[in-house]
Amino acid sequence: MAHNLTNIPNREVIVDGKPYLYFGGTAYLGVQDYPPFKQLFLQQMEQCGLQYGASRKSNISLDVYAKAESHLVNWVGSEACLTMSSGYLAAQLLIQTYLKQGHSLFATPNSHIALHTQGVTKVNSIASIKEKLLSEIDQGNTPVILFDTIDFEDDLFPNFDALQQLPMEEVILIGDDSHGIGVVGETGNGAYEKLKVLNPAKLMVCCSLGKALGIQAGAIFGDEEDIQVLKNTGFFGGASPASPAFMGTLLDAQDIYSERLAKLRINHATFKEHLKHPQFFNHLDGHPSFEFTNASIAKTLEAEGFLFTNFRYPDESGPLVSRIVLSAYHQKEDILKLVNCINSLV
Repeated sequence: MAHNLTNIPNREVIVDGKPYLYFGGTAYLGVQDYPPFKQLFLQQMEQCGLQYGASRKSNISLDVYAKAESHLVNWVGSEACLTMSSGYLAAQLLIQTYLKQGHSLFATPNSHIALHTQGVTKVNSIASIKEKLLSEIDQGNTPVILFDTIDFEDDLFPNFDALQQLPMEEVILIGDDSHGIGVVGETGNGAYEKLKVLNPAKLMVCCSLGKALGIQAGAIFGDEEDIQVLKNTGFFGGASPASPAFMGTLLDAQDIYSERLAKLRINHATFKEHLKHPQFFNHLDGHPSFEFTNASIAKTLEAEGFLFTNFRYPDESGPLVSRIVLSAYHQKEDILKLVNCINSLV
């Protein structure tokens, strides 16, 4: 059942007068409604304004974009970075650029819809992609693999074992790290460094910054030469950039991000420590989400006062996804109340 709220969900939401503990969404660091974070954003709005509608290629530019991109490069570990107004737009810039260059693009079964467009081939499994890749390579082509770094179904994060079975040195990897950036990696710096170790012919990583980091923008990470190619496209030049206030907030919020990541990891450890039957969930080590497919238990949990991700995705014909998501905004007693309820049902 869908519920309409008047405010951004936090640890508790009110639906039809009834309070629920909320364990859904993608606000892993819980900053979207966190007062210190909102105060930073308000300060940046005062300084930078609400929106900057000019092209990034204009003769007049704001230095906050270059500063934010430089910070992201140093944090994530890439040579270069560009930002756009959304993660979806960033992904589309990548795939449309590589399609125009004549590459064959293959999307893994659970890759985000942002990585799909006409001309992209969706495969049934990562294992089945190998034959297609070898066929392209035999013809002298460099194929592209499109995938989500955080994928509950395929053998990917944290070690990307399935990718290691493919001819990495002859393919281009494009990973969507929207659910990894801010959460996984030693400092929450995402999956880029782990993917770089695979030594693909080229590595490009795109992401939304709007999930863990609470920044309404998208980013692309890669080598300097490849990022420059993207910056030279009409797609990049014709799109308005992200709000400068959000870019400034990204720069100013580093202490907040570190504090909230530490809190999230404590919550994650608490949940795992007290969970009696972890095998009930489909879970990726290091990621604070726990997926399951038992509709009866999902219904009971809601009746007991818990709301979580529970809808057909990405559209009504898709599978029913039930997913418990831990956040830094949860308190220890929230975690224990949820896990005790789960233990009584499983």
